[in-house]
Amino acid sequence: MSIIETNKSYYRWYILFLGMMSYFFIAGVSRMCMPVLFKEISEDIGLSMLEIGAIWGMDPLAGIFIALPGGLIVDRFGVKRTMFFISIFAGLFGALRGFSMNFASMAATMYLFGLMAATMPSIIPKVTAIWFRGKELGLSNGLLNIVWALGSMSATLLSATWFSHLFGGWRGVLFAYGVPCVLLGVLWITTGKDRPAELTPDSVSNDSQPLLTSLKRVVKIKEVWVLGLITFTYWGSSMGFVGYLPTYLKIIGWTPLQADSTVTVMAGVALVGTLPVVMLSDRLGSRKGVLFVSFIIMALTVFALPFFEGTFVWVLVVLTGFTRTGVAALFNVIVIETKEIGSEYSGTAIGLVSAIGMFGAFLAPPLGNSFEIYNNGYPFIFWAVLAAAGLPLFAFLKKEELKKGE
Repeated sequence: MSIIETNKSYYRWYILFLGMMSYFFIAGVSRMCMPVLFKEISEDIGLSMLEIGAIWGMDPLAGIFIALPGGLIVDRFGVKRTMFFISIFAGLFGALRGFSMNFASMAATMYLFGLMAATMPSIIPKVTAIWFRGKELGLSNGLLNIVWALGSMSATLLSATWFSHLFGGWRGVLFAYGVPCVLLGVLWITTGKDRPAELTPDSVSNDSQPLLTSLKRVVKIKEVWVLGLITFTYWGSSMGFVGYLPTYLKIIGWTPLQADSTVTVMAGVALVGTLPVVMLSDRLGSRKGVLFVSFIIMALTVFALPFFEGTFVWVLVVLTGFTRTGVAALFNVIVIETKEIGSEYSGTAIGLVSAIGMFGAFLAPPLGNSFEIYNNGYPFIFWAVLAAAGLPLFAFLKKEELKKGE
């Protein structure tokens, strides 16, 4: 810790690094390994397509109940202590999925893991709200989501194709992914700090907010509810699409490596596209405008996917991936930059937005997957319409006060 504290101005990048690694291992690797492992898991314990969709929805179902409490808790007790417990239990519950023997046990353990993983969008952006300002706020959120995409890409690329053979099957993969999560918990409690009082004593309140005080303030802000509904449509569409895509491509004849690679490529493109999307919103002075266009691209590409084969599928995957992670970063920045929220109530506000979004992410995968019995392309149509349903909601957001190039 003494080395870290030698130059206080650098510590904010270290605390951001811890947040990035939490996104990488918990929200990225440990969560996104599941879509590419589902085929192996379903063959081993006997799961139907609908059951796979329901299991994939357990994570966001947990988020419905934990995202807002997670935001309240981090506003009250700070990032350091909160992330210590989240990281430890994410590792334990993530590994516990490897003991599943049927649908019920897999759904239950996915739910427990989801209680930890689903708090990431509520808790980690609090780091950027406290330690960064101005252009660096967009940059730091962009970096968080780049690493999130990198974790997703690593999981989809390596979990089924390489690690499943290395660790003796899908169970061994889930056991192995629990280890770095636990180690992160140790780093948070031993080297983490909650506020940069030494750097910006006037910018961050030293008084933690009582839970009810934070909640009462945030629920009165209209923009939080509107952003929550927009997130509902986007997360629902995205969660369903990503969970179903590898299985769909295998059904229509793609090899497992080709099918799994589409999700990897999408995550990789998202990684490359995040900073340009965030920086474009800075330059244009309109985060809402960039987000609106991203929604249109998402809806169109998901809708078009079942109508094409071969090379054009890759084109659609690239277009979808380019906007996905930049969108996640912009959601956080818009919430933090809302005048009535700031850093003080950012955890609670992002938690409420995330809870609403998680409800969409829970409902959309099984609902979309249920259309597969009529035609294996119909789930994509459902998720595209869901994404498009979020577009009219942008009209209810306040006009932005962000200046060009600020």
